[in-house]
Amino acid sequence: MYLRDMDNKKLTHPHDKFFKDAFSRVQTVQSFIGHYLLPKEAALIDLSTLEAVKDSHINPELLELFSDAVYAASTPDKTERVYLLFEHKSYPDPMVGVQLHKNIGMVLQYHQRQHAGEGIPVIFTTVICHGEKCSIPCKGPVWRFVPFQECQPFFPDLRFTFIDLQAMDDDQIKGDPYLRVLFLTLKYIHSPDLLEKIGDILVIFKELHEDIVTSEYFKSLITYLAGTAPENLLKELKDRMKGVLKMEKDPVDSFLEEIFEARIKERLEKATAEATRKGMEKGMEKGREEGREEGREEGIKIGEEKGIKIGEEKGIKIGEEKGKREGVKEKIEKKAVIRTEKLVKEMVANGINDEIIGRITGLTLEEVRKLKN
Repeated sequence: MYLRDMDNKKLTHPHDKFFKDAFSRVQTVQSFIGHYLLPKEAALIDLSTLEAVKDSHINPELLELFSDAVYAASTPDKTERVYLLFEHKSYPDPMVGVQLHKNIGMVLQYHQRQHAGEGIPVIFTTVICHGEKCSIPCKGPVWRFVPFQECQPFFPDLRFTFIDLQAMDDDQIKGDPYLRVLFLTLKYIHSPDLLEKIGDILVIFKELHEDIVTSEYFKSLITYLAGTAPENLLKELKDRMKGVLKMEKDPVDSFLEEIFEARIKERLEKATAEATRKGMEKGMEKGREEGREEGREEGIKIGEEKGIKIGEEKGIKIGEEKGKREGVKEKIEKKAVIRTEKLVKEMVANGINDEIIGRITGLTLEEVRKLKN
């Protein structure tokens, strides 16, 4: 089977690792074929020839595009090759059809390199969905999808089996213990019902031999649950698992405690960091707003002070100009009075009577008599 290295840094999603841990066993794939493929499809596969497609045969640049698991086998009469591609989805992916086409093309390229001269192989493609919503409209929990039905003769084996775990009843989940543990866990991983179902999942392990393989798969389950289950369920989920297993001073018990506590701490630290980040952003925004408000107030104050200063300067200037004008006017008027007084006295000296002086100067008789004295 093609299976990306579990320690590969590219394999970061917990769903991927848990899925691949289960489908890394030939027996699990054989069990899947027996329970989920149509009888006529299963009849095309010689289970004794089922083997992994090694990742060393895959173009390294295309590894991330390739299916989660790929197996190869022969037909019972050994005349043709058969390939099984498994793809799992934990979220709606509108590009799943494009991805399957790419994967099928890569299998055909692999087949051409490894078995040059042979005809087009049989390819069975399976999409296993366990998200809350699926991007493929299916008509039941297990559905055979055949695109372009009328054009099928021109498209070799562009069909696949679609399995929607959310639409599948628990009693419809069949197969060997590894497969049932995988499918039940994937079905309930995002649901609060996981707390009720974890006991049913753990009981399945009693069907397995107590060996290193079973222990490693159990640890894989613990790691997956701790890293993927809803955060608010982690502590109770851990307690329920310990209660079901009743483990005392068991190495797996310490592993369970260690993994869950580490995940809880990690999620708490992440939540704290996120809350701190949001708090800082909110504080900075508030500070900027207060700064803008203070700036506006300071601007208004400066504007008022500047306005007063400009007003004062302008007022002084206007006052000075007005004072100058009034001073000039007063000076002119004073000079005019002196000239008029001198003229009146000259006319009096020449014997001109008061009435004539008044008509000449525009003064009243009373004003003329005052100037005479």
